[in-house]
Amino acid sequence: MKKAIYLTVLYFLMAFLTFCKGSNNSNRLENQQTKNQLTNDSIELTALVRQVYKWHMTDRLIDFPYKYEKSSENIFTGIDWDAYDQNIEIFKKTNFFTDQFLSYHKTIALNLDSSIKKADIKWRDMNNGIPIWDTDADNWCGCQDYPDNYWEILTLSDIKIVNDSASFYWTWDKSPNFAPHKYKIAALRKGDQWRINSLEGFNNFGTVEHYDRIMKE
Repeated sequence: MKKAIYLTVLYFLMAFLTFCKGSNNSNRLENQQTKNQLTNDSIELTALVRQVYKWHMTDRLIDFPYKYEKSSENIFTGIDWDAYDQNIEIFKKTNFFTDQFLSYHKTIALNLDSSIKKADIKWRDMNNGIPIWDTDADNWCGCQDYPDNYWEILTLSDIKIVNDSASFYWTWDKSPNFAPHKYKIAALRKGDQWRINSLEGFNNFGTVEHYDRIMKE
C-alpha cells in the first residue's frame, strides 16, 4: 500500500516538473519572439524616421503657406489653399503618413485660416515681425538649428509598442557640435508598414480661441 502511494506521488511530481519545464520553455520562446519583434520594429521605425526627415529636408515644403494681398507682398489674408492642397498631395504620395496625421494637419490649417481672417491688419503684416501663427521653429524637429544631414545620425529611444501603435523619441545626441535633442513621434502600423501618426512640434499650434486671446492682450 505504501509503495503504491509512493509511486502515485512520484508520478504526479514528475508530471508537475514536466509541465513546469514545458511552461518555462514556452515562456522563454514567447519572450524571445517578443524581443525579436521589438528589434524588427525598431529597425523599421528608425528607417522610416530617417526617410521622413531626409524627404522633409530635401523638399522643404511649407506646411501652412500664406496667401498675400495682390497689392502687397507683406500683408497676408489667410492660408493659400491652392498651394496647401498641392503640398498635401505630395505628402500622400510618400506613404509616410497616416490619414489621422493628414486630418490633424488640415485642422491646424483651418484654425490658422479662420484666425488670420479675423485679425486686424497689424497682425498680418510681415514687416511687424514673426506672425503669431508661426511657431518660430521647424515644427518637424522642434528646433531652429540642426546638424547637417541630421537624419543620418538619428537614433530612437523609449520605444513603446501596443498592438499596432508605437510611440518613441528620436535624438541626435551623437552630434559633437550640438546639444542632445529629443523629439517625440507616434506611429501606426498599417498592414506591414509603419507610418507617422503624430509629430510633437505640431502640438505648438493653437486654436482660434488661443490666437484671439493673444490679440486681445
